[in-house]
Amino acid sequence: MAVKFISHVEQDKVGGWYIKLTDTLEETDVICKDLDEYATQIDELGGEYGGDIEVVWTRSNQLSPDNYRDLEEKMAILQEKYQDEIDKINGDDQSSDDGFNPNV
Repeated sequence: MAVKFISHVEQDKVGGWYIKLTDTLEETDVICKDLDEYATQIDELGGEYGGDIEVVWTRSNQLSPDNYRDLEEKMAILQEKYQDEIDKINGDDQSSDDGFNPNV
């Protein structure tokens, strides 16, 4: 069973954003100031569970629309960069396409 991680996006005091990453099993929090730091932390913390984690995203009501858009744009760039890996994890890897389509 996957360990639940909560990724909560908050507004910081200088007008930016940060992510509070919570390991709900260990009840520990890590503050990530950008997505690179977040990726490093999720790899490290998730590695303790063999990568068997579920990530739940939440956001503060105080998060500005500009910060929300900024985070969304940066996450879209990362998703595009890692799309092949995401597809493999989700079992959607089409690289071994043999031409067979069961939906046709």
